[in-house]
Amino acid sequence: MEEMIKVAHTLNYEYIGFTEHNPSQSQHSENQIISLLKPKKEAIDKINYSRVKKLLNGIFNGLEIDIKPNGELAIPEKALDLLDYGIASIHSSFRMSREEMTKRVLRALDHPKIKIFGHPTGRKLGQREGYELDWEAIFAFCLKHDKWLEINAWPDRLDLPDTLVREAVKNGVKMVICTDAHIKNQLSLMSYGVAVARKGWVEKKDIVNTLSYDKIVQELKGGEK
Repeated sequence: MEEMIKVAHTLNYEYIGFTEHNPSQSQHSENQIISLLKPKKEAIDKINYSRVKKLLNGIFNGLEIDIKPNGELAIPEKALDLLDYGIASIHSSFRMSREEMTKRVLRALDHPKIKIFGHPTGRKLGQREGYELDWEAIFAFCLKHDKWLEINAWPDRLDLPDTLVREAVKNGVKMVICTDAHIKNQLSLMSYGVAVARKGWVEKKDIVNTLSYDKIVQELKGGEK
């Protein structure tokens, strides 16, 4: 974690968020999941008040959470209390109808701790097509409830695609550009996400993680009910 923070500092970042995938509910009890997530929160809290804190203004504790087929989040409610924010993403059951998939996504995004819809089309370039969604409904919900769409910079994803990025801009929906980095060298993938954003005619005001640390803290707090 500290190595990633040091690289973020060299990239002139003010802050960074750590959002690994949620522990599997099928393989862990509720108490086990909470026990797995607590050390990360404690580690981030410690870093935020240590000498490493001087490198960045702050570190955020996030989690990428699976959206179940019925729209529920694949994590206990108590575990969400440990997070600064959640990213809700689909990793299974891709062949649902457009209507069912849209309801599934909107139910997940309705949770106050969820701020971001991750790799929103679900596509993997050269591997699979994305699922179908009612994008007008998604955009309208995100705008009304202040939810953000991810532009995932991983080269196999580049998701949201530039065509939908453009539509998001037209609808006034905010986005975040994320690297999906698993190791420190992958933080450089940000340039791919920026390229997608530019193709979608994005301006700085459309991307939430261009905000200062203090402002993004306010945004995260403001999203909670």
